[in-house]
Amino acid sequence: MLGRRCLCVLIVLMLSESASALPSTGSALLPSGWSFLNDPSPLLSKKEKAAVERANVGVQPVIQAKEDVAPTATGLWLPLGEMTPVAAFQNGRRLLIVAAGRHAIDTAGLTNDTPFEAVSARVMADVTAVSILCPEGAIPSVRPAGHGWTVSLAQQPASPTDAMLLGQDGGALTFMPPRTDGALAVVTFRDPDSGRRLLLGLSRSGSISGDLIRRGAGFEVRPSLTGLVIAADDDAIELRQSGKQFFLDRVGPGDTPLLAGGKLAAYGASDAGVSLADSAPENLRDSVHRAWIAAATASAGQRFDARVRLAQAAARLANGALVSQVLQAALEDQPEGGARKDVRRLKQIAAVLNGRADQSLLTEEEGAAPEDQFWRGMVRAQFPLVGDGRDVNAQRTLIASLIAAGLPSVSAYSQPLRHRLLPVGAEWVARYGTAKDRGVLSSLPLGPETALARALVATDTRASDAREQLEKLAHDPAPLIWPVAREAALKRDLETGALPAKAVGERVDALMPAFRMAGREREARLLSIDAFIKGKEWRAAQQGVQDGQAVYGQEDFPGHDRVIVIARGLAEQKNIEMPGALAEVELLKSALTITPNDPTLQTYFLKALDRRYAVLGLPAAQRMVLRRLLRNQQGAEHQDTMLKLVRLDLDAGDLGAALHDLPAEKPEDVSALPGGQLEALDVTLLRAEIAQAQHDLPKAERYLTGRTEVQALKMRAKLMEQAKDWAGAVSALKPALDAAWAARKDASTLSVELEALVLELAGDASRAHDGATLTMLKKQYGSSMEHSSSAGVFNLLVGESPAGLPVGG
Repeated sequence: MLGRRCLCVLIVLMLSESASALPSTGSALLPSGWSFLNDPSPLLSKKEKAAVERANVGVQPVIQAKEDVAPTATGLWLPLGEMTPVAAFQNGRRLLIVAAGRHAIDTAGLTNDTPFEAVSARVMADVTAVSILCPEGAIPSVRPAGHGWTVSLAQQPASPTDAMLLGQDGGALTFMPPRTDGALAVVTFRDPDSGRRLLLGLSRSGSISGDLIRRGAGFEVRPSLTGLVIAADDDAIELRQSGKQFFLDRVGPGDTPLLAGGKLAAYGASDAGVSLADSAPENLRDSVHRAWIAAATASAGQRFDARVRLAQAAARLANGALVSQVLQAALEDQPEGGARKDVRRLKQIAAVLNGRADQSLLTEEEGAAPEDQFWRGMVRAQFPLVGDGRDVNAQRTLIASLIAAGLPSVSAYSQPLRHRLLPVGAEWVARYGTAKDRGVLSSLPLGPETALARALVATDTRASDAREQLEKLAHDPAPLIWPVAREAALKRDLETGALPAKAVGERVDALMPAFRMAGREREARLLSIDAFIKGKEWRAAQQGVQDGQAVYGQEDFPGHDRVIVIARGLAEQKNIEMPGALAEVELLKSALTITPNDPTLQTYFLKALDRRYAVLGLPAAQRMVLRRLLRNQQGAEHQDTMLKLVRLDLDAGDLGAALHDLPAEKPEDVSALPGGQLEALDVTLLRAEIAQAQHDLPKAERYLTGRTEVQALKMRAKLMEQAKDWAGAVSALKPALDAAWAARKDASTLSVELEALVLELAGDASRAHDGATLTMLKKQYGSSMEHSSSAGVFNLLVGESPAGLPVGG
């Protein structure tokens, strides 16, 4: 049975060999890599205890020799009970931990086993106080763990996210822990060093850093490691707890303000010292007037502060131009004043109200209060977002989170300032915030300033009343509201198919001036382009792309993916009408100059141009486009384009261009095709046709020697007919006719092509005096030709003349 001391205080050691068998036991209660020296069973469940017993089989306890071994403990675990709130703070080297409730702690014999020089505990009426003497310059860390609290030496100060959230409720200051994972408690405690009356707010999270220190009439908010510590010399100062907040207030009526520095903004305010609280409109104007006179008549030593107060009054009136002007004059006289927190906050306000990006404000990362985050987010929102699509989305999400953190603070600002900030901030959160960020919008009062943001969220979440909300806002007279609502409604119509895609694009284009005024021109242009893409209105989509690039540049508008889809659509479009083709040619020629270094886009645009020049009947321009297209193509596509180009050269009678565009014969570089031929049929036919045009019939016939395709046989027959070799023509046409007859689809009638081939063979056989062929034609095709329009000619060719000679002899 372990003694009382071992059960009460457990010294935390770095994981030793004897404790390495329990990696999962301690890790659930203390930071990873730590273990217990003594019995941790009071903290463990039955399942965990069984794991400990199995792991401890055959393990001998570790015995520390105090006189021979240096202190190896890294911290203490204090058995203060489950979910116990505390207040921990430092007085010089002394760390004081005050915990709610009475907890028996025996600290005897711990001096040499800890990194601390002395540890003592005292149980009082309703609290337990633990005093720990820390090494010089040490940074203690106090954290809840299991059924108690750990005390160790931290590597660095606490994160800003651990700070209490400071605000104001009426005349009271409010402090809210960042995590609400336990009950709060308030106790009165006497400082053992000074005897000063301390009001302690006990919690399980939240600290007070130097930025949150407040000094008022009769009180001081002190720094703390955990909880709230307030030194109160005035008995009228009280600290109370309600819900999840601490309230610091003055008891009873009185004219003395709690804070000499004036009123804070709403919950979540920082310590920038800029009061933006609401007031009657006439008071706001009078405040600016009085501050103006005070600044003009102030002495040299007081002029800077007077100007800052004037800028603050102008900020409450949402006069960004005046704020900027006053700050510029003040800093010209006293540049070192730019380091003041209130001046930096006023510079943020001026940048946001004037819509100007100030690079120097991006480094302003002081303050962790929600209001500080709000202004950092609003300043970042003034800068254009750069990077690829993923980076831009991440930046937007970050900005939305910053704005959402302090958006409730804006509700307590003056009406002119709230009217300027709340719609913009709420809309940003609605568009780019996470589900958690958007939840902040539901906590804001419903009114004209938040109605649009809520409607956007309803649209994005497919709420049943989303259309009704947007329709109502679309008739709002405010020029910054109805265009945004109309844009959202048209986007919804496009997604749901409530309107044809083409109609959506045309309506967006018609409202572009209104979108420009509302600051939504870029997004509206993208919506218009998407609508035309969905409706396969490629010319309108490309026009939208080029119009937008003229305004926003071609680097990131409208995105490479959209441009590729449009270019492919233009290239593959089949139904091209003559009136629109000429306008599309101009668009495509312009597009080619915009994307000279993108071979994929160049290929699509050139294909689209080729199709339109063909419709317009401009072979010369078509040939120029095809030559450019050849530079970006390889393989089968390259050969198809080359054949098309050579055919156009021949049709134009330009043999020189045809010879230039047709690759020279290199049999050693050409793989044999099925049938043992060295070149594709189309290439061979073109070579033969060029030789024919050059009046070199033997060369043309040589290209066709051995080819058995119908096209090759028919061309060979043409060459024989040109040379008046009728027998040779018959020998070429007979297998061509047999192949065409075997491949016919309708056995009852002859196609026009097959009928022409029969007549051609009959004419050549007649001229060659080939009676056998004429007899075969009359026997095989006579009945079919009787029903054709060429029946008389056919009978004349295969019949006999009165002199007994075949026709054509």
